[in-house]
Amino acid sequence: MRQQNLFFFIIFALIILFLSGCTIAVALGLLQPQEHIDMFLSEVGNRWGLATGSAFLVILSLWSLLAVFRRPREREVIIRESGLGRIQISAAALENLIRRAARDVRDVREVKPVLRFDQDGLVILLHMSVNPEANLPQVSQDVQGIVQEYLEKKAGVQVSKVQVIIQSVASDTRPRVE
Repeated sequence: MRQQNLFFFIIFALIILFLSGCTIAVALGLLQPQEHIDMFLSEVGNRWGLATGSAFLVILSLWSLLAVFRRPREREVIIRESGLGRIQISAAALENLIRRAARDVRDVREVKPVLRFDQDGLVILLHMSVNPEANLPQVSQDVQGIVQEYLEKKAGVQVSKVQVIIQSVASDTRPRVE
């Protein structure tokens, strides 16, 4: 969820919470809303305010539904622009290249790349699972170098950083024969 959407979802949730609380209070007999509603709606300004607030909630609800069903745009990296046109590669393709390069390093079991872009180039965050007998600093350094070199050579993408997070040290899961 994007940061700008979070504000509207919080407001929407608070409004729903307030309305639900009022409904529960009416259902339990704690509030007698009819006389309060009649007195409130007797003034024209209050009716316009209620209509405006309701229209705002309808727009917010529709916007929330659209935000949920909208597909996120796939980020693409521009590799090169020439007189013939632009060459781009998708983030999914880059992730596949990263997985392929990292699997070539001994003792790496699984790699989950996260891509970010900054002014210096591509920033790669690698969540890795490695074998327990591996030398973790050496494996991490090998993966950083191989991934950077592989992407720059194969995809022509400028890599500014390759950060490694070793999430698990997984043992070999072969079935034992007894």
